[in-house]
Amino acid sequence: MSNFFKSNSYFQPVYKHIDLPVYITDEFRFFRCLEFKDSFYGKTVSELHAGNLRISEGRYSKLFPDQKISYWADSPETSRAEIKKHGAGKNILTFFAYDDLTSTCPILDNEEPLVIIDGRKCGIQDLIDKVEDGKSLTSKEKDYMQKILLQSPDCLVYDSHARKGGENYIFLEKGFKKLALRQVKLRLGERPAKNSITICCADTSDYMPAIENYACYFKPLARTGVDQDYYRTAEYTDRVKRYNESLYKLQDHHG
Repeated sequence: MSNFFKSNSYFQPVYKHIDLPVYITDEFRFFRCLEFKDSFYGKTVSELHAGNLRISEGRYSKLFPDQKISYWADSPETSRAEIKKHGAGKNILTFFAYDDLTSTCPILDNEEPLVIIDGRKCGIQDLIDKVEDGKSLTSKEKDYMQKILLQSPDCLVYDSHARKGGENYIFLEKGFKKLALRQVKLRLGERPAKNSITICCADTSDYMPAIENYACYFKPLARTGVDQDYYRTAEYTDRVKRYNESLYKLQDHHG
């Protein structure tokens, strides 16, 4: 038991593949920052979160051709440093996510903990650094990357160069679907007390979900609204069903 990764809670068991740097564990916290754009106004938290998973483009398409990926970090500080490195402005949207099985009442269709590959221990860090520098991968390196992906990981962890000591996570689609939201925070400019607002989607140390808040959206001047149509979606219905099933099992266990 250890705090093996910075995002991992203390004293969680970490199971390792006998040969490869592949780990299975849970109780993680992840953060993703984006420069906020006016086009984000009116989009529900559910839509904004779904937009975090995109087809790999540009330099990372060399590592993950034709795959959907999502970038996360161990802390808001690391994530902000990453987007600042690429020229982001002062209006920042921050997602705070956790692996759904961490919650006392999970809401997603998943019963498997996170499968993580430590890219720092198998050469992937070097490949990531290489594509960051705009260099092409050799055929041998591409084949090696495919061999790693055959382990069916949820995400790969590597060191941040934007913030010393920070960790970055590249989530593949399989792993992204294991993430639920705790908070989404909008900060406009440099006056966070006046121009910031947070939508909470889970609370307490047990990550008890507030599924109804996935229907919330941001409005100008750091305000929020609720899209009632979300409550008629299959996503909302499924998540409420799973939440109630989890709650029933919990009550039955303690009853």
